[in-house]
Amino acid sequence: MSQNQIQIPSTYQKHRLKSLFRFSRNASLGGLLAIFSGGYLLVGSNVNAAIFDRSGRKLPDRDVNSDRVNWQMLSTAGGRKYNGIGLIDVGYGFCTGFLFSTGTDPTAPAYVLTNGHCQGSVSKLPGNHEIIVNRSSNTKFIVNYFHDFKPDRLTIPVKRLVYGTMKNNDIAILELTKNQQALAKAGIVPLQIATKPPALNEPLIVVGVPSEGIKNELNFLHATTCKTGELASVKEDIYHWKRSIRHRCSIIGGMSGSPMISLKTNRVVGIINTGVNDNAEKQPQCSLNRPCEVSKNGSIQTFPQENYGQLVDRIPSCFDRRGIFNLAQSTCQLERPQPAYSPKRLIPKP
Repeated sequence: MSQNQIQIPSTYQKHRLKSLFRFSRNASLGGLLAIFSGGYLLVGSNVNAAIFDRSGRKLPDRDVNSDRVNWQMLSTAGGRKYNGIGLIDVGYGFCTGFLFSTGTDPTAPAYVLTNGHCQGSVSKLPGNHEIIVNRSSNTKFIVNYFHDFKPDRLTIPVKRLVYGTMKNNDIAILELTKNQQALAKAGIVPLQIATKPPALNEPLIVVGVPSEGIKNELNFLHATTCKTGELASVKEDIYHWKRSIRHRCSIIGGMSGSPMISLKTNRVVGIINTGVNDNAEKQPQCSLNRPCEVSKNGSIQTFPQENYGQLVDRIPSCFDRRGIFNLAQSTCQLERPQPAYSPKRLIPKP
């Protein structure tokens, strides 16, 4: 299928698209396509990654709408501290993202973190060696995504993608059109990002908006708990993430970009990004939707019972004291694009 054959059906309903970013390689394009169900962005019944019951046993994908799944839908009253976790609407699909605290200047821009794979295009994911800096964006960020929230939820346009990559990590930092002060006045609560990786077996809560395969009335913020597993080197198609966090929180499509919050520190220690799809278990190991782990001796193995997240501890080092993203500053630990950009191009213009 050529790029211009990717279609969005007329039955598309805003904020109700069930499938999100199931990817397939298309040899005729020589690249990756963000496609659903035979090449179209369609409502689907499949589930990405793994879901578990409250005893930690893996459930089949068909149970996604049952009360056996280890998660709960959040209410406005009970989930207020998570109201800055919301829906990332890229116009052809959805992810989760979250507002995070960056500095002390209330007039500094507000920033949201999500996955790099949530900021590709309708026809192509970022390349495995690509680092995107300062690109305009038509993405929208929707907060207060509780099932019982009244009145209308706050929708905030994204001004630009200041940093995005799937090289060695899967992150995208989005600058909003509103500043930190404006969102604070609206009562939106930012999360704090940890500057150190989590300990093994650290208790977690993951909060996100499940979409794929879930009923409309459940398509709102959910919280699920688990513990961090060991760090693993994970490969999925052309992508290789060497600092991936194993976990067994219940995750489905739409929850890409959800924060992994330590219940010990209340800080974000990771970001959800992938897992093995039940329908992909007959695919080759390490293919899209069937990630594998790469051992130190180079052997590979797929673990369908594991979900994965990416570490975020290097992100705070790239914000100055005011809270403005600056990839050029000496403390910044994020990887820079190659060939080397001049510092002027690494610092977003006002």
